[in-house]
Amino acid sequence: MIIYPKTNECLGGLDALKPYIDKGIEIQFLSKDNFDDVIEKTLKDVKNKIPQLEEIIVHPPVNYEFDFEVLAYSKFEIEKARLNNLVKVSKELDIRIKMLYHTHWNYMCWKESGTIERLKELVSIIEDTNVTILIENLYPLVEILETDKCTVLDVANEIDSEHLKACLDICHLHCLANIFKLKLNEFIENYLDKEKAKKYIYQIHFAGTLDNDGYIDRNTHGRVHDSIDSLKEDYEILKRYSIEDKVIVTEISENNYDTRADQIEEIKMLSLRNRQEPPKGTVLFGE
Repeated sequence: MIIYPKTNECLGGLDALKPYIDKGIEIQFLSKDNFDDVIEKTLKDVKNKIPQLEEIIVHPPVNYEFDFEVLAYSKFEIEKARLNNLVKVSKELDIRIKMLYHTHWNYMCWKESGTIERLKELVSIIEDTNVTILIENLYPLVEILETDKCTVLDVANEIDSEHLKACLDICHLHCLANIFKLKLNEFIENYLDKEKAKKYIYQIHFAGTLDNDGYIDRNTHGRVHDSIDSLKEDYEILKRYSIEDKVIVTEISENNYDTRADQIEEIKMLSLRNRQEPPKGTVLFGE
């Protein structure tokens, strides 16, 4: 199993996470007002602090104006320039960069609006580069009302490019199942297509969902798993869909982002082969 820890643009908790970082990391950017001003500096700072890094995932601010469908129509030229700049930075730092987008639209909206064509145009910009686009599954109302399939897998399948992959958020699966009032296994049987999952998922956002919630009380969303058993249950989903070999990003909501204590605990629980400190980068799940 490959684990990428997660920090933010302020590099909160980076010192605490260093023993668990080897080849990759995800960076959550927080400020929507100066996002482009800080991307390049942050990537260079992280690479300077952790020279062995081979890959950085850029997670834009969690805000509707950074959803792909908004960018595709209101700021498309800006997004082209942003990707071109990431190509430049990837060459300069000799590093792979993944640019992650959210979407609140279902597949029908993507298809009928022409948004898939917009995404194809952006993908063409990054062909033959070390930059890749990721799109992440969410749990928006429009998806709940009109489809119970994983939109981002269908979009990735439509475009079918090595420079477009999906991010599967385990907590968001729980949220959807809880909204539908279905058992998780029952929900994902219809939601996830196994062949598409194996082919198009690049990374997993891995965290616990507490109290059969995740969407009403935000304190239940994306938390450290409350037991080894609950962690194993979520990990079994990855095994069932043959995606346990994908990059796992421990995306944990913290009480203290300076110590990242909960994220470190999550990484340790993923290392069940022994109870000591897990090795850097590759962490083996218990047999």
